[in-house]
Amino acid sequence: MLSVLLVLMVLSPLAATLPIAFWRGDLRGPRVIALVATIFSLVCAIVIAANFVESFKGPSVNWTWLSADGIHFQLGIDGISLWLVVLTALLSVTAVLVSWDAVREKTRAFYALLLLLETGMLGVFVAQDIILFYVFFEFTLIPLFFLIGIWGSPEQRQLAARKFFIYTFTGSVLTFLGLVYIVIAYSNPDSLNFSIPALTESAAADSCTDTPQISARVQWWLFVALLAGFAIKVPLFPFHTWLPLAHVEAPTAGSVLLAGVLLKIGTYGFLRFSLPLLPDASHAFVGLIAVLSVIGIIYGALVALAQDDIKRLVAYSSLSHLGFCMLGLFTLNEIGMSGGLLQCVNHGLTTGALFAMVGMLYERYHTREISSFGGLAHKMPLLTFFFLVITLASIGLPGLNGFVGEFLVLVAVFQNGSYALGAIAALGIILGAFYMLWLIQRIFFGPLKEPAHDHPVSDLNAREVLTLAPITAICLWIGLFPNFFLEPMARDIQSTALTLQRASSVTVVPNDAAVVQTTSMLTSNKDLRR
Repeated sequence: MLSVLLVLMVLSPLAATLPIAFWRGDLRGPRVIALVATIFSLVCAIVIAANFVESFKGPSVNWTWLSADGIHFQLGIDGISLWLVVLTALLSVTAVLVSWDAVREKTRAFYALLLLLETGMLGVFVAQDIILFYVFFEFTLIPLFFLIGIWGSPEQRQLAARKFFIYTFTGSVLTFLGLVYIVIAYSNPDSLNFSIPALTESAAADSCTDTPQISARVQWWLFVALLAGFAIKVPLFPFHTWLPLAHVEAPTAGSVLLAGVLLKIGTYGFLRFSLPLLPDASHAFVGLIAVLSVIGIIYGALVALAQDDIKRLVAYSSLSHLGFCMLGLFTLNEIGMSGGLLQCVNHGLTTGALFAMVGMLYERYHTREISSFGGLAHKMPLLTFFFLVITLASIGLPGLNGFVGEFLVLVAVFQNGSYALGAIAALGIILGAFYMLWLIQRIFFGPLKEPAHDHPVSDLNAREVLTLAPITAICLWIGLFPNFFLEPMARDIQSTALTLQRASSVTVVPNDAAVVQTTSMLTSNKDLRR
């Protein structure tokens, strides 16, 4: 039953594009079909997640696709992909709702592309075959390219679409070549094995031997190949130059999914492939990645401080927050990787909601200039409430989701002895609080100041409240009960950490009483290594 739900979750958005393509009525039809399809996928994801939390085992599907070449239509969910799948399904519903009144031209094509994008994103996270992963990975480029290029802002939308496509496609080709080499190295001469779980097991066994099938030198080159695609996708500094333009020019739904989900494909790629399949190279590159992550944290925060466009400010904040995700993953220990993965989910929730609210504000006033606003709390208390709560979650206020991920990352960094990097990263948190709270002050407080408009402007309606309420509730849920979200990922995180430990003499999780105590406070006195 769960295996059927897994397939339906991925393919139902794709199937819903058919009635949209043949729709001949008004614009209400395509958006209703899209909403029903995304809600159905979300329900499937919630049922699967509930079962996983109960049993710590997800459904899997394995259909022979090209048996002669060892390629299968193999889907599955584990602790690494679980919450990213739920996040994708949730934000897809959000993307449809924020487009409800904003998109009035070429609606059939818009919602069809939105559903195709959801299928691609879900497919990336549940694919258990490398070829299938790469097909979904590349497939996500196509619908987002058209969403940005056709429905984006009129100023530079085509340039933004081209830049996004060229950057990500070029890097992903190199990544594909690296993955194919790994397949060949770990397969029998007469039979290639593209199964991701099987390759991960082979790499784990290989890490215990003195003569690995992929030497350290070759691993370094393969790591660079994978880095080319995944670092651009994150994006990791200095591969970020395509991101601000794509965010600013994209329609609201495109920004929500780009920041909330698509950027996570890069971090997911590192955690799924680079760390477990290339453990020696991961240790060799850990210093470089950590330094680039910290640079991204500070650079993104400083550039965000200088922005006068709300959307561009939130875009640069993504660069800063994703630096934390990467920093956590490359601590190479369980606490840091758990914090980095959880922070990916946290960033998807908060930044997706922020972009949704920026879109709601733009629909009313047709401008995103910060200087044009002031005192909107007097006129829009609901929008002020949601914007403030999500902002507090984004900057890591204790009791909300952002605090848990950042805290675990910093604990892991200091645990590894990287005190300078930890201190600089902590400075990024302070800068993040400064520019986000300053944004809140300028837009919502003080005397009322509105841009010129020729129509009545009201507070959030029921649809918009319904869009933001679930995300806000989940931010509070993660902040108060983080163990509910950390425990399901612990087993798979531990497996990756053990592979990395075998590949190096460095102990992945030292028996540090202080670290155990602080982690226990966040996880209801339960060890992350459960």
